[in-house]
Parts: sequence; C-alpha cells; structure tokens
Amino acid sequence: MAVSVSPSYFSILLLVACLLCSVTAIPRFNQVNGYQLNGERCPLQTYHAYPCPRLCVRDIALCPPSIRPTCDEGRIYCVDGTCRDRCPTDLISLCSCPGAPALQGAAVYPCRSGNTVDIPNYNSTLQSYSACASGLDISPVSNWVPNPAERMWGQCPAPDYGVLTFVEPIFISLYIFYGSCLATLGGWYLYKHKKEKVSERIGCAAREKRRVHLDDHKNEKKPSLDDASSLPETPCLRNGNDDMLVRAYRCDFLGTSCFVLYGVQTLGMVVYMILMTYDYYNGYLFFKGNQLIQTSTYIGMWYIFTGWFIALVLFRDRLPNFFRIQCDDTEGEYVQVEKDEPAIIFIEEGNSIINFVRYLERVLKSRLGQDVVVTTVPLSRTRLGERYFVYQCTRYVFHQEQQQFIPHAFHLGDTCSDLASQTSGLTNAQAQTRLEMIGANFIEVYVPNFPMALLREFASFFYVYQFTILWLFYYYDYWQVGIADTAVILLSAFVKVIVRLKAERRIQKMAEFTDQIPILRDGTWQSLSTADLVPGDVIQIEAGKVAPCDAVVLSGQIVADESSLTGEPLPIRKLPLRPDDSTCYDRMGQGKMSTLFAGTIISQAQPSTPDTLVTALVTHTGTATDKGQLVKKILFPTRVSFIFDEQIKLVILILLCCGMVILALAVWLYAAGTPAWFYATFAIAQLVSPLLPAALVVGQSVAASRLKKKQIYCVDLPRILMAGKVQLFCFDKTGTLTREGLEFYGAQPIDQASSNYQGDTLPCFDEHRLAVGDLPRLMQISIATCHSVTLLNDQFIGNPVDIEMFRASKWTLQESGRYLSTMVPPATVPGQHADPVHIIKRFEFVHARMSMSVAVLDTQTDRVHIFVKGAYEKIKDLCRSESLPANYDRVTADLARQGCYVLSVAHRQLDLQAVGGMDGFREWTRDQMEEHIDFMGLLVFKNQLKPDTAENIAKLKSGGTRTIMITGDTALTGTYIARQCGMVPAGTNVLLGDYDIHQDTVVWTDVDQPDALPIDTEKALMRLGESPTELAVTGKAFQWLIEHDMIRQYLLDIRVFARMTPNEKVQCVQLHMERGITAMTGDGGNDCGALRAAHVGIAMSDAEASIVSPFSTSRRSVASCVELIRQGRGALATSLTGYKYLILYGQVMMALKIFSFYFSMSMPQNVWIAVDLFITVLLTWAVSQSKPAKTLEDQRPTARLLGPQTLASCIGLVAINWIFMIGAFAMLFQQSWFRCNEFDSTTVDVSKWTLLSKYYEPEVASIVCLTQFVNNAAVFNFGYKFRQSWWRNVPLVLLWAGYLTIISYWTLADPNPFGCLFQINCGTRSVLAQLGYNLPSHSRLVPYDTPLGHNVMPVDFRWKLWSLCVGNVLAALVYEKFIVLGPVHAYLARRFPVNRSGKKCGGGMGGWAFLREIRTQLAITLRVEGYTLNFLRRLCNKGAHPSNTDTISIR
Repeated sequence: MAVSVSPSYFSILLLVACLLCSVTAIPRFNQVNGYQLNGERCPLQTYHAYPCPRLCVRDIALCPPSIRPTCDEGRIYCVDGTCRDRCPTDLISLCSCPGAPALQGAAVYPCRSGNTVDIPNYNSTLQSYSACASGLDISPVSNWVPNPAERMWGQCPAPDYGVLTFVEPIFISLYIFYGSCLATLGGWYLYKHKKEKVSERIGCAAREKRRVHLDDHKNEKKPSLDDASSLPETPCLRNGNDDMLVRAYRCDFLGTSCFVLYGVQTLGMVVYMILMTYDYYNGYLFFKGNQLIQTSTYIGMWYIFTGWFIALVLFRDRLPNFFRIQCDDTEGEYVQVEKDEPAIIFIEEGNSIINFVRYLERVLKSRLGQDVVVTTVPLSRTRLGERYFVYQCTRYVFHQEQQQFIPHAFHLGDTCSDLASQTSGLTNAQAQTRLEMIGANFIEVYVPNFPMALLREFASFFYVYQFTILWLFYYYDYWQVGIADTAVILLSAFVKVIVRLKAERRIQKMAEFTDQIPILRDGTWQSLSTADLVPGDVIQIEAGKVAPCDAVVLSGQIVADESSLTGEPLPIRKLPLRPDDSTCYDRMGQGKMSTLFAGTIISQAQPSTPDTLVTALVTHTGTATDKGQLVKKILFPTRVSFIFDEQIKLVILILLCCGMVILALAVWLYAAGTPAWFYATFAIAQLVSPLLPAALVVGQSVAASRLKKKQIYCVDLPRILMAGKVQLFCFDKTGTLTREGLEFYGAQPIDQASSNYQGDTLPCFDEHRLAVGDLPRLMQISIATCHSVTLLNDQFIGNPVDIEMFRASKWTLQESGRYLSTMVPPATVPGQHADPVHIIKRFEFVHARMSMSVAVLDTQTDRVHIFVKGAYEKIKDLCRSESLPANYDRVTADLARQGCYVLSVAHRQLDLQAVGGMDGFREWTRDQMEEHIDFMGLLVFKNQLKPDTAENIAKLKSGGTRTIMITGDTALTGTYIARQCGMVPAGTNVLLGDYDIHQDTVVWTDVDQPDALPIDTEKALMRLGESPTELAVTGKAFQWLIEHDMIRQYLLDIRVFARMTPNEKVQCVQLHMERGITAMTGDGGNDCGALRAAHVGIAMSDAEASIVSPFSTSRRSVASCVELIRQGRGALATSLTGYKYLILYGQVMMALKIFSFYFSMSMPQNVWIAVDLFITVLLTWAVSQSKPAKTLEDQRPTARLLGPQTLASCIGLVAINWIFMIGAFAMLFQQSWFRCNEFDSTTVDVSKWTLLSKYYEPEVASIVCLTQFVNNAAVFNFGYKFRQSWWRNVPLVLLWAGYLTIISYWTLADPNPFGCLFQINCGTRSVLAQLGYNLPSHSRLVPYDTPLGHNVMPVDFRWKLWSLCVGNVLAALVYEKFIVLGPVHAYLARRFPVNRSGKKCGGGMGGWAFLREIRTQLAITLRVEGYTLNFLRRLCNKGAHPSNTDTISIR
C-alpha cells in the first residue's frame, strides 16, 4: 500500500516552524511565574525551609545553642567536625575550601549543619544569609574569608586555582599522547608508501626478467607438480574460481613497532577517558576547577575516542596489513584475501526511499572497503617451493599457468573403470608431493578461548556505539544507569559467546578427525595417520571405523551407516567398482553405491574372497569431501538478510534525524554550550536504544529453546524467522507423509499359460496373490534374490523395500565366499533339503536408471537366470514388447491409484555356453544384462499414511501454506496419498502430465479416467471456479517443461511431482523458491540436496544437529513442520513486537526530552534508573515470552518494519501518548496552586541535571511517561493471529499490573518513604510537617532545594492525573486492539486491499493474457486451499486487485 503524505501535513510543519522561529522567551511560549489564573501578577515566592550554609566559628561557644555541637564526656570536638580523644595538629578544618587560601589564625570550628529558615519574598542569596542569621538570633555574619574574626558562613567561594595556561601537566600529556597517535599513523603511512613504491619497481623488474625466462622455455612442458613458482603481473592476484583478490604483504620492523604502539595507544584512549571521568567527580582539579574547559576537552576526546574505535572496528581485518609492506607474492609472508560476501536478501519491491538507502549503503561500503570479506593468512611454501596459503580450511596453491591461487586437484579418472584399475597405491614420494599440494586430510576448526571470543564479540559497530554512549553516562553523573546497562550488555555478550563457543566446539568435534589406518605405499601396507591421506591412496577398510575421506570401493563389500551425515535411517550397502564399467563415475549418481563418504561409520567390511582385503581408493580429502563442503558451509555460512534487516537501516536513519531535531531543540530551548551537547547526546542514545538489536533476535532464541523441547533442533537461528514466512511447503512422501516401511502386498504374475510369447497373442495377468508361496517358482526366486539385502549382526541391512520383500519370501540368506550371496528357500517338509540359489552377479539399484539386476544360479536346474527389478515405467521400456500384457498400463495405474507402491520384475534365462562360459559372463556390462528381458510380474507394496499426516496437512493449509509433494514414487501413488492426506481436496480433478515420446510433448490425462482423450490444461485451468483442478507431473514431464521454459506457467497448479530424482528435487525446490519462501522436509537421504537448497529445510533425522539442513527433528511427523511454522510465526511476531516496544520507548523519550528542554527540567535520577534498568530491560524480556498461537491462521506475520500495519501501530500510539502528555501539562497549568510556583530554571545551574527534578513539572512528566513506558509493552502483547492471548504471557501481565500498581500508588498516596525515593509527592521533612505529613524519622528524605520545598499535589488533582493516565492506558489498548488489529483493520483490508501487482485490468492486455501474465510473473496462486477461485471474474468484473489471500508474497 503506497503511503501518501497530504499537502496539509507540510502546511502544519511550515506553520509550526514559523511559530518556533518567532518566539524568544525562555520558556519560549510562557513567562515563568508571571501571572495567576485571574490575570494578576505573581508575588515573590516564600522560600520554605531554605537550607542555611554551615556556620564556622573560632570557638564552639560562639555557635548558637540550636546548632552547637556536643561530645561525650572525655572527648573533644575537633576542627574536622568529629569528636575525638585528642585533636591531631594536622587535621584539616571542615570550614576550609578547595581552591581558596588556607585558613589563618586560630582554629576554625564548624557548627552543626541542617538549619533551615523560611524566607518571605525570596529574591537573592544575600537576603538568605540575613534571614539565616536572624533565624539563629545572631548578628549578621560575613561570607567566607581566610581569617574570620569570630563567625563566618561556611559557603565556599568558587575555587581559584589560578589562571589556566594550557601548559598544565594534563594538557602536556594530552599533547604528547595525541601527537604520538598522529605521528605514528602519519609517519608510518609515509614510510609505507615509499617502501611500497620501491618494492613495486623491484617487482616489475623481476617480473620482466621472469617473463623473458618463461618465453624462452614456453615449449618445455612440465608436470604441474614440478612447475617453478611464477610471479604475477601485479601485486594483486584475482582468483577466478572464487572471485578473490589476493594481496601479498611482508613484515617490517618499524611497522611491527608501530603496530605495538598502536595497541598501547588504544589502551591509552581508555585510560584517558577514565582519567577525565575521575576528574569530573573531583572538582576538575586537573583543569584548575574550570568546568567549561574540562567538559569541552572531554567532548573533543570523546569524539576522537569514538572515531578511533569505529575505525578500529571497521578496518580490524585490514589493520594488521596496514602495518605491513605490500609486496610481490614471491617476497610475501602474509596474504590478504578479499572475497565478495554473498548474501540472500529477502525484500519486497523496495520503494524509492529504501532503494536510495541501499544505494547509499553500497556506495559507502564500497568507499570504505566494507563490501568484501577480508581475511589475512600466512603465505607458505612447499618443499618444492610452491607458494600456498590456507583459506577457509582449503589450501590454495599458486599455478603459474593461470597466474592464480587455486585449490589443487588431482585427476584420477573419468570412468568407473579408470578408478577401479588404480589398485597399486602411491609411492611415498608421490604421496608427499600430493600432500604438499593439497594439504593434510584434516579440517582444522579454530575455536578461540573465552577472552578472545569475547573480544571478537565486542568488535562490532553496535558494541562501540553502546560503550561510547555509556562513557557519557559514567561521566555526566549518570553512573548508576551506566553500570546497570553495562552489566546487561556484558551479560548478554557472555551468554552469546558461551552459546557460540558450544556450537563451535560441537562443529570442531564433528570436523576434526584423525585415526590410524592401513595405507598402501610403495607396495606395502603401512599404518599411518588419516591426516596423511591424499587422492590416489589405496586404503584398507575395517569395520567399526569412521570413513576418513571420500573414497570408492575397490574390493569387498561394505555396509556404511550414513545416518549421522545424511539422516538416512538404515545402513547402506556399498559394492566395489567393476573394472569393465566404462560409464562415467558420478559419486552422487549411480556411483553412489560404490562411494564411501567421509564421516560415515563402517558397520561391516566383508572381503570378496578369504585371502583378499576390503580396499578403497581415496578420491577426495579435507574440504573437498562432501562432509568437508558441508562443514565449510557451516563455518562460513552465506549471510541471510531478512526484510527487516534492510529496513532497520532506514529506521535508524529516521531515529538519528529525530536525534538531530532534539539536538537543535536542546541548543535553542534548553541551554547553550556543553550542557546542551550532553543532553542532546543522551537523547540520541535513548532514541536508538542499545537493546534494539537484541529485541530483534531475542524471539529467535526463545523459539529455538521451545523447538528443542519439541525435539526440533536448529543450527541457524535466523532461519526461524524465515519459517514464520513460509508460503510453500514441499514434502517427500515415503517416510515423511507415509510410514517408514512399506508392507508387502503380494504380487501379480503373468499367467503361465499365456507366457510362451508366440504368435500375436500377448500374455495376460494372472490373479493377484498375497502369499509368496502361491507364486510360480521363478517369481519366488526373483523375490528372494533380486535385492541388495545383507546381514550384519543378525540384522538385515539394505533398502527398506528390499528388506520387506525378502522377509515376505521366508527364504534364508547365507554368506558365501564363492558367491555374492546364497539364498535358501524354506523347506516344504521339515528336514527336507532345499536347493539353494546363488547370486553370481549383481548391479545395485541406481536412481538415475530406476532399476537393479541380478544373475543367479539355480542349483535345482543348474540354470542361470537374470532378474531385473525396478519402477514399472522403467521395466516397461526395458522389456520386449511382446512380453507385456495389453492392459499393463491400466493394471499398474489401478494399483498405484489405490496407493500401492508397484515394482515390476523381468526375467531372462541365460545360456552360459553361448556367452563364453562363466568367465565370459563376468565381463558383461549392466546394459548387456538388462536387455532382451521378458516381463514376469508385478510386486505390490502398500504405502500406509501416518496417522497424524492428514490432520497436520489440514493445519498447514488452513494456515495459508501451500503444500506440495515431491516424491520418487509414481504419480498415481503420489496422487492417491495426496488425496488421502488432504493435499488434494475432495472432489478435485487431478490431471496427470506425462511425457509422450512419440509426440515429443507432455500429454495431460485425468487420473480418474485414464482411457479418456487427452485434456487441454489451458481450458481446464481457466475453468477453475467451475471445476476445481490440480495437476500432477512425472519426472520426464517435469524435465520437458523445464527444457521448453513452460514449467513456471504450471508450477503453482502442480500439486504432485512424481518420479523425481534427487537432482530434480533440487530443481523443483529452487523453482518454488522463486515464487516465495519455501520449506522442504524429508528423511535426509535422497532429499539432502533439496533440504540444503530450500529457504527452510527440516530433516527428519535422529541426529541432534544435522548438517544437511538448518533444522532437524527426531520426531518423524508432519506435526514437526506445523510446530516449526507455528514457532517461526510467533518468533517473527515477537521480534517485531520487541522492535516496536523499543521504538515507542525512544518516541516517549523524545516527547519527554522536548518537554524537558522547554521547561528546563529532568525526571528524578531514580526514575531514570527505574526506566532504563527495571522497566525497559524486564519488559523487553517479558515481551519475548509470548507463546505462539496454537493454530495457524491463513495469514503470515509482517516482516516489514515500515509496513502499513507497523507504521499505523507506532504512529498512532505516538500520537495518543503525545496527546495525553500535552493534556497532563494543560491540566497542570489550569491549577491555581501551581501558577506562581512554576520551576524557574534561571535560578539553578542547568548543567547539574539532578537539581532539575524537585518540581511539579518533572513530577507530572514522570508519572505520565512511566505509565506510557509500561503500557507500551502491554499494547503490543495482544496475541492477534500469531501468538496466544495476552493474558497467557504471565510474566508480562504480572510486570505490567505490578508496575501500574506502583505508579498508581505513587500518584495517589500521601507523602511516603517509597514515593519520596522517586521524588513523587514528597518534599523537605520540615515542609512536609508544616503540611501535616509526618514521615517516620528513620526514613531518608532528600531535602528539596526549591522555594516551595515540596511537590505534593492536592488530592483532587492526583485523582485527575491518575484518571488521565488510566485514559492513556485504555486509549492505547483500544486503538491497538480494535483499530490496528481488530475490525477497523479488517474492514480497511477488505475495502482497500494491498495492490502488490502494480497492474490494473485491461491496459491493452487481454483478459486471458493478463491472467497468464499474473500467474507467470507475479506468483499469484489463484487459489485458496480447499477450493479454487474464479479469479478472473473477481478481478475484471469487480475491478478489484488480488487480495492478500490470493497472493504468494512476502508481507
């Protein structure tokens, strides 16, 4: 919604500016104590209980009896005002004054203090001295003099330490210190610049000489490992692979000395700030009592201090190299790596202001060099002289041909046969050379100690902002709040560091791994460290060990447990590569079944023959492994910038502009000189609360702890907020929506009588049989043998489908040294010998081929049979057409439509003599085995839905989240499950798109009417309102739509993506990510890539911290997905609530400051402490305790700090608070008892802010502002749609009610010790006694040094003020509840829906074209879950734009 500013707004601003410029009074708009309500002039005030100065006398007998000191018997009263047994001669009189001449003559004794007197028509200090003397019934007394006659007042004159000459020790030390800072930086820069010029000239000459040498030998081709080092063309090298800029530096003795001196000077900055603060509390002694010079000097030092530390934080990564000499990399000792920082930014189409701010940010970052990540690492050399450095756990070696530092890679081969042939291992010399080029097989994770981690935590801009502001608090008599804020900041920093160190140590434990392992070197097996492994090594695999690297199996069979890496629930069988396999090796494709991944546990290692070992060839080590890449992503994650991360920059700019207004008002309305600067700086600090960043992340940490209680673990907290904005949720089917295992549901073989395949008669299906024993023998053998199941500790290992199928066969598996496996059928008669079947050759199931095959020897017939099992679509393509029943497609479709998981089995009987015997057969490839096969039957499994899947899918859909299925199963099975769980609403047509190879297009058919003619999807989708329709596609159709750039047209209409390979799942998720924030969940096996790719991935894994995705859960249920979104929405709403609360805190402070500057007042010190320490900190914490809503609403919380709803809430509440603040002061000025008792700031030193609080004006401001500070938290506590009801946040309700009760007590109660602690309805004890309020003698009351002597409000006014505060509370609550969140908001949302498309109907675009344009470009779904909308009719007939419920957009 565009926010327009009316011309009247600018007119009001102009009028206010003119009025402000036309006034000159102080206060500007009224005369203090000028006129009474009836218009008469105010008389001079009576100063009640004026505190008389101490009386000093030559003899205590001269003290009037009322103030004459007395001592116990035997003790003497001394000049220091104490009673002693004897008075030492070196005692300093209490009547002596600092900065004044020493007392002369006889001793001068102080009388007791505390004498007060009422002074009618008070006008001057001289009048007060006379009145004090009269009150003591003594003759007039002189002012303070060094040699009094008998009596004098002890009021010290202004200290006189002499004239400030600016050559005092403090100035000389400052000159030397800051001069040394300037000389160090400036002198080093000039020296560095000169040395680098010389180094550049020498480098150019060396490069030219080197270039000639290379030209002379350009025809001499040498192996890359033996290439000599080459020099770059310039001192900067651009790394092409990673887009890195590399600069070389060398150390210099002078530079090192300057760097050490720089560190000492940084500490000196802190020491001088402490010294100046100490001097402030000791009468400015270093500056001879000159307050103006001292505070002005402090301000200048504060600016230098702030700039110094800002520069230190901004350039901390470049700073070490600033004190080094940039040189050629042949001379370098260090390299500075500059790499562009990738970021994922989620932001809507920004308006011109946002775009301008982002432009300014880019320009500023570019100018300051902050647009890249800078890292400095040592530059080293190998034994052969090759230059290298280690960056982000990866070794980069300089290659002279490319003139770049790049990670070295060894090419071991392209095909499986290339790798399988490398069985002889490496020599020690080869291994050493490779080790130098790629580094050790060890991922070193640096975890700093606690002090270093704390220092890194503090090395951020906001900590600099916080601590520089706190220095002002310490300095300007606000040290109590300074200490409290420092404690809060340090505590939060400690907690963050402890949590981060725990996470880093967990990652370190996962990443760093060493062990001893047998390695084949120089033809012999040697036990070496796994850190010595290099690509090309041959290693021995042992059971119970952890795979130290990525490798391919050369011999033997291995069972690996990959659950800790991928979340795959069952161990995986790994088979050796075959030397005759000429296919390209793909470790994530068909080569996966022969690939060991680093970090997986070897459960079983079985040699192929008794006299051989289980061996593997190392292919990747270190960060080149799959685990290494994942660890690297965790250690160096891509920065995620959410929409409020972008908008908060503009918010801070707005707040700083408000701060500049406050600064101007402070100078104009309040005071001139240094006090105005201090007060304005305090105002800026309070406008931009130091707690603001914490408020935006506290919701994440609370949500993370709540998720952990639900067994959902998070390793990336910002992703929790993304979970709150999820619009599309993709699900794997098997194990996620359905139960973990499949139930064997029998088989449907070919009718034996029709399987001779002769003539024109096609075979037909026999009846469906549940028991394996009722099937033909060949079918039984195929079920018992066509799998990759193995035994480990009497437990079946393998694919869950294969295990279920083998168990149903009731055959027995036996390990055999001669064959791969031996299967023994159950005996028909107890004790009868059963003829075993031996597996002589096996090709594992590969997702890319969607099939597996085995060759078996049937000992009963001595025949060799080949069985091929796989997806029924794939087997159909492989089988001879004459072996397929005519109704093959219909039968398989019917079974799939019933939710069955269907596999096909084909058979071929082999004549060994015809293929060259067993030796010839062993040379067969997979393609040879899987050709000329005949269809034999169908294997049927039941895929049961989990009990809670449908319920939780319904919750997601009712929560406005589109659910999508991405499965490797068939489209019909996926459609059946989608209907069962409610993804596809009841009564909805489903059109299935499949690729027709003959027509070379995607053909759409109705899954319920497979024999009907193909359907025109365009027309079907245009009739959405009349006939609800969903789409489903197969993997082949998906790829065809991608290749023809048509997938985006149908993407948001496709509910089921079937027969998807792992790579296709990634593509599908990425396409959905273009349309909105997308989540993906799966079991972590074949879904690894999709889980990593999604904005929000949740792996259903038993590992507490999965490295596959940011979230993992051991609770394998869709309920975990619902809980994640529920907590994410609550966390996002809570973060925005904390943000709004602190923004309102700043705005209340701004109003308070404006009133304070106008009336030259200040709230009492204890009120400030209560606000900054107890109210703000505790309420910010309490706001974060709101619990997420129990149900998901069909709307997501806003993430926009400057969105319409956020602005309406904040601006409306600011206006309400201003109105009631103005109303309170307007009501105050209508009171007769207040007029002529106003605070006159001309009678006090406004730089002493603690003297400005004992009046009616600050008292009223304190009560109103305290109410607003407290109530702002309650206003934002309404649950709305994303959090539970306000009363369920017990901590906040208790704090809110407790604070308001205390404020009400302060307001309504008569003077009492508690209220007097905060200077509310209190006064000087004697004045209160005159008013009839006798407080307990033990209560400590601060004397009111004001003419009135108290600020006790009349009872009727107290009730009026309390009623006004109650009205403020109610007005704010009603506004937020009924206008911002309630019916007014709902009406406005319906009446003026947000136009996110920016387009109108018509405009030269036809209706259907316009609909397609919106569908393809603006990601409008055209549906509400459960039914579809006739969107075009609503859009064009009514002329309305799509509402929020019709769009997928980031709100």
